Amino acid sequence: MNVDLLLTEAKVFNVYLKEWMVADVAIHQGRILFVGKSSGLELSAHKILSCQKYLLVPGFIDIHMHIESSFLSPRRFAEAVLPHGTTTVVSEPHEMANVFGIEGVREMIKAGEGAAIDIYYGVPSSVPSTNSDVEGTGGVIDLHELKTLMEEEPKIVCLGEVMNYIDLVQMKEGRARNFTNFMRKNYPFRAIEGHVPQIEGFDLAKVLFAGVDSDHCLQTPSGIKARAEAGMFIEIQEKSITPENMAILNNQNMDGRFALVTDDVSPDTLLKKGHIDHLIRKAVKAGLRFESAILAATRSPAERIGFRDRGAIAPGRIADFVMLNQQSSTDISINQVIKGGNLEISEKETSLQEKKFFSLPFYTSINKLSCKENLFSIKAPSEKKIQYCRIIVKNKINTFTKEDHQPIPVQKGRLAWQKRDLNLVTVCNRYGSQVCAQGLIGGTIIREGAFCSSYAHDHHNILLVGDNPNDMEFLFSWLQKGSGGIAFASKGAIVAELSLPVAGLLSEAPPHEVAKRSEAIREALLRHGFEHPNPIMSLCTVTLPVSPSLKITDKGLVDTSKGEIVSLFVN
Repeated sequence: MNVDLLLTEAKVFNVYLKEWMVADVAIHQGRILFVGKSSGLELSAHKILSCQKYLLVPGFIDIHMHIESSFLSPRRFAEAVLPHGTTTVVSEPHEMANVFGIEGVREMIKAGEGAAIDIYYGVPSSVPSTNSDVEGTGGVIDLHELKTLMEEEPKIVCLGEVMNYIDLVQMKEGRARNFTNFMRKNYPFRAIEGHVPQIEGFDLAKVLFAGVDSDHCLQTPSGIKARAEAGMFIEIQEKSITPENMAILNNQNMDGRFALVTDDVSPDTLLKKGHIDHLIRKAVKAGLRFESAILAATRSPAERIGFRDRGAIAPGRIADFVMLNQQSSTDISINQVIKGGNLEISEKETSLQEKKFFSLPFYTSINKLSCKENLFSIKAPSEKKIQYCRIIVKNKINTFTKEDHQPIPVQKGRLAWQKRDLNLVTVCNRYGSQVCAQGLIGGTIIREGAFCSSYAHDHHNILLVGDNPNDMEFLFSWLQKGSGGIAFASKGAIVAELSLPVAGLLSEAPPHEVAKRSEAIREALLRHGFEHPNPIMSLCTVTLPVSPSLKITDKGLVDTSKGEIVSLFVN
């Protein structure tokens, strides 16, 4: 028999036996035909590649991520991650759905056709992430949209993360429970992805009872153990890769019960550090067994999401491989990536330079807003010279916040917040309602400048944060002139900017260009005092009302533990 490609004498990782074996791998019509010793077999090949110097592992699979977080269009994202060994992703496009609803999901699927990797999708289950009383969005995904997408889109493989876990904990009837009930009844073998931050015990049990049986949020050793005991699948993103967490994964022999996922990756991090390959390196360095890390990027995510055709180097599977340089059995140094039996490491994307993949409305998604005086100042509720205010306290590590109460002086009927070590934050609805809200940020803050973004989790209204009204007003005008983007300004001038013309979320420019501009914004924030490993995402999640503990939307400050709007002012 004559096959398309024969890889000879590779050191192949068998994900079922968790063993390395020297073998030949025959590939035919994009799939694996045979793994073993080919000598003596009636086997010839159009092309033979000697792999004696390489380790051969399955292509990496990321089952919990959001393409929009890279600011790249789907095909541009694929172009960026394939050289890092990622051959399959499951993207949950709730960013685009918050702007355009079901048409946003469909447009993302359409825009990903012909990509260099396989892109599958989860139905966004939390659009909006809470409800219309807490945040304003441009689109809504309800039970009708869920049914439609599950029935009509073959690229849909799961229910995306159920972010409104508070309703599940409180056993409330509503959209979250309607979605999980629908999936359990009609699609019992499809995964229901979860967003379950920092809860254990009875509350965790109630989330599992609803059908949500995975969690990708920040993990701790006790949280991992509690989730493992309850049968919950654990998804480890970068911020959860610690020596303590890796030790419990090793000690409890949890292979097959967890996967490495990226969730949100900025374009500059993606190009400089990598994708799933970066998480493997970091996990191994933190103490996770090398073979366990490979399993967590291949077989484990494949089995979690129900992929029966990938995640292993075995007959019948798709011929997705990562060839690692055999410098060290505990290192990830990628020599070549094979996708579907194709030796090309990535498709030629030069033709995408000028091509647009989205329909016209996606390039005109931001309604013009009037710049009112109260956008960048806060009126005091009384004539008192001191007002006690709720403060959103940001930390230097993750995207969680804390609530603090601080006395703020009043001058001429307005809060003199600049006399304190604080930033002003303003969120404006961009979908036509002209609703705006203001708050105050403490902890790690911007100094001598301001930041703006039309990408603001998850409603993606207009976000402005700064230490002075002048730069904030300047950035507000900058946003009004374009179709969306992210920028940093200081002393009335743009320091760094990234245009995001597709829904105010994505760029269709080449990955290296987007990465360069994103990195410039990151560096500007760091130079101006905002200390954080991912400063852009830290600021863009100050608007996320389902992540602890005090956030802000266009409707006002949100106590995320209660899912309610609370006043800026306290007695």
